[in-house]
Amino acid sequence: MRQLTLTIFTIASFLLVSCNTSKENILTDQDKATIKSEVQAVINNIVANSEALNLEKATESYLNNPDFISISNGVIADYKSFLKGNKEYFNAIVSQTYTENDLIFTIIDKKTVILTFGGSALVTMKDQQKVKVDPFLATLVFRKIDDSWKVLYTNEFATFAPIENDSIINQ
Repeated sequence: MRQLTLTIFTIASFLLVSCNTSKENILTDQDKATIKSEVQAVINNIVANSEALNLEKATESYLNNPDFISISNGVIADYKSFLKGNKEYFNAIVSQTYTENDLIFTIIDKKTVILTFGGSALVTMKDQQKVKVDPFLATLVFRKIDDSWKVLYTNEFATFAPIENDSIINQ
């Protein structure tokens, strides 16, 4: 009898702890809406400052940490190399405008979100050459650190095509 009581107590304790743990990890629709809104504001800030060619503001949401990884068209970079590559790119252009086609949020938990951004861009180089970037695809992993969302991983792919002055694109 004592063995049966101990077994039942152990199983009941396990179930009680399991139920409480899973409830803490379940996100309500309101939780998801709040997280989506917060991350949406960060990506909007990144895009707006990228279009304004404000590199410092455009990259302030990226995590300056050894854990940060950037992949851009197959090139892997740490945070320092990521900033260097973006600085070179921003120094070569006079304008860029993004068009968002897809924005997909995958909310992992209260502190982790995967954002998939799909769209295109129109870029004008310093020599006035216009370049169509289509597609432009990015996957960003956001982590909430000290009450702010930071990008700790980004994987971007883009196809760049110069626009000819007499091309159909301009007509």
